[in-house]
Amino acid sequence: MRRHTDIGLTVADGNPLVAKLICQTSRYATMALILCLDDLATEGDSAGGATVSKVIAAIGRTPFASVSWAKLMVRVFHRGGLIEYAPAGPDRRTRPFYPTPRLIEMGQQSIEIFLEALAFVRPVPLPPAELARRPGILTGFARELVECYLAHRFSMLEPFPETEALFKHDFGYLIFTHLIQTMQMQDADGGIFGAAPAGEMSRRYGVSRATVRNVLDLSERKGLIVQEAKAGRHIRFTPVFVDLAERWVATDLAWLNHLMQRTTLRLGIGTACVRPGESLVIPA
Repeated sequence: MRRHTDIGLTVADGNPLVAKLICQTSRYATMALILCLDDLATEGDSAGGATVSKVIAAIGRTPFASVSWAKLMVRVFHRGGLIEYAPAGPDRRTRPFYPTPRLIEMGQQSIEIFLEALAFVRPVPLPPAELARRPGILTGFARELVECYLAHRFSMLEPFPETEALFKHDFGYLIFTHLIQTMQMQDADGGIFGAAPAGEMSRRYGVSRATVRNVLDLSERKGLIVQEAKAGRHIRFTPVFVDLAERWVATDLAWLNHLMQRTTLRLGIGTACVRPGESLVIPA
């Protein structure tokens, strides 16, 4: 379970911009759409790739972000050096933009860490570092993610509505996964504890102390945790949180495995991670 939560934490550690982009639902959805549209572009088509109009049209079919938010995210991605524009045309809304090497490397690193976690429960077609950097894997993965939602309305928010408020909050996903990483049994009664120290979170991920406190307070109001010390230094997890964490990690790993399976099959790379009719079993 802890290995799986490395997906966001390792990439985000020491990089506040990355932390903010991948650890909030609407920003992550925008990133996936950009990569998906880039994958769907026809080689040699000057009008291919992502555009502001295409991103707005796609994001409007989801509950993850508003049109104005999508426009803002494109500007944020550009200022952060994660996308670059094609030469200007008469209509800025149809001006294509493309993921930069910086965005590609960030995504590849995330997928590599996911594959390393997946390899603990299932063989993968190639070594994780090699597979994550094979041409078409990253954009193909994003394409499967987006197409599956648009066709079937499935995302990881659907089976776990109790996480929606947390994940839509800035850095909520990051704090949730950090709590999972710190889970450990500390008393004879079987109590499970963890921590999300506001000072440490601020230094590592660029999240403000106030944001950490707000997310922890929200988690406490929802019955997920009990704060036994100030500033997130000592947290007792309720049975509700423990059950949620176990179900969420198992489901997310199986879901990501499904996406990777479809991507590798589409690209003809190796064999599927899980063969048809089989289930992904998460060891205890």
